[in-house]
Amino acid sequence: MTVDQMILTKPLIVMFEHDGNLVCHLWPRETDTYQGYGLMICDVVRHVARCFKVDEDDVWQWVDKERRQQTTTFTSPS
Repeated sequence: MTVDQMILTKPLIVMFEHDGNLVCHLWPRETDTYQGYGLMICDVVRHVARCFKVDEDDVWQWVDKERRQQTTTFTSPS
């Protein structure tokens, strides 16, 4: 099985590119809250920093810039 053919069970957040657009699907469970998803997003930021071998603060700076002025477009079927 390649990355292109991965089977996900019980997904919470899935982001992918489709036709040049960023698509984000969310599948909150009944017990999930926006606060819990916020914590997951923090974990994603930390994972990005480790993946690219940069300081976590470098990633947070980009997140803060994007929060103030959205530059990305995405499709959200949720």
